Amino acid sequence: MKKLLLLILAASLLSPAASAAPKAFAVKKLDIVASAVSAEGLMATGKTLVTYSNTGSTNSNIELTGLDVTGVQQWVRTIDSGVDEIATAATVDAAGNIWLAGSSAAVTVTESATAAIAAENPDGVVAEELPKVRSDMNQITIWKLSPVGEPLATYLSPQNSPALVSAISVNSSGISLVGVLAERPFLISATPTGVFAKPLFIGTNKSALNAVVRSPDGSVNLFGESSETLGGKKLAGTRDGILVKVSKTGAITSVVRSSAIKAQRSWLAADSTLTLTGYVKSGKVIESAFTKFNSSFAPTWTMRIPSTGSSTVLTAAGTTYGALSSNSAIKGVTGWKPTTPTLLLATFTSKGVMTGAYADSQLSAPISLVYTKELGLCGLARGAAESISIFRLATR
Repeated sequence: MKKLLLLILAASLLSPAASAAPKAFAVKKLDIVASAVSAEGLMATGKTLVTYSNTGSTNSNIELTGLDVTGVQQWVRTIDSGVDEIATAATVDAAGNIWLAGSSAAVTVTESATAAIAAENPDGVVAEELPKVRSDMNQITIWKLSPVGEPLATYLSPQNSPALVSAISVNSSGISLVGVLAERPFLISATPTGVFAKPLFIGTNKSALNAVVRSPDGSVNLFGESSETLGGKKLAGTRDGILVKVSKTGAITSVVRSSAIKAQRSWLAADSTLTLTGYVKSGKVIESAFTKFNSSFAPTWTMRIPSTGSSTVLTAAGTTYGALSSNSAIKGVTGWKPTTPTLLLATFTSKGVMTGAYADSQLSAPISLVYTKELGLCGLARGAAESISIFRLATR
């Protein structure tokens, strides 16, 4: 009997902490850095928050604004090459340089009807509205700027039809963009100096690519959704999330589907650690999924939270931050009973255990998350009447 008790005690001591139910916690308040800002995207470099927006005048230009942590404007830059241009995706490289991606018109511009190009939007799921691109905006364009918005380089890839870029990834091995071109999802990559490869099309308009992550070896990871057979992998739900690996030579080497019977799934965002977020819609139930994958696309942990379907994710300094729009109670989060869609920022350990939740009633849905060691975690979000605000998770 004594030996049995010792064995039971030893087993209990060796059990992983993650097996215990996480403690309940209350929602803490996010800090609003700036409200009613004119911004379509947010970046962070050093101590500076950088927003970008597309402005309409004689020509369509791109405006960047640098703000400090209190929301005070530090500088403003305008990208105006004399032709119409729009930015629809942005990132920052390891040196703090700003990269924008989008479309521009050729030097000779002729007005024409607007061509609406967008991925399918499943019924009942809140999806971000993408800008429309005119039919003459047929140059895929990348702008490289310094941390204070000074132009360093512009790279162009002329196409036969307009492209709508949805995401960009940059590392020392090159640049990759995903989006929609000729009504089909595409990937296009370039060298660090802007030498473009040919576009690689992934499926038809029954698929969409929402996120891209470059690997150090030059291979590319793509994430999105599909309701057709891809890479020999058939549809399992009504619409599946997809993970696609492309070699540095441009060959598709792996396709993995995330599916649930009679459900709609999509991967909306991903970070450099291959932590993904997206929605799962089954009947009238919508959840945001946060899942960490390894390099072979095998999941190592996952968490689902009731939501309206909108979410984004970022891992930094050993913590994963997941932002979603929630309108219902969440298990383990006390006092959280929103009556309207409200942004919730959750923190997770490296093993996927939720450790905290943060919110502000002024914010309704996330747009993007950014992080620097000087600023900590900041984000861009929608609020009442579609106003845009910048928020920050303050360390107290």
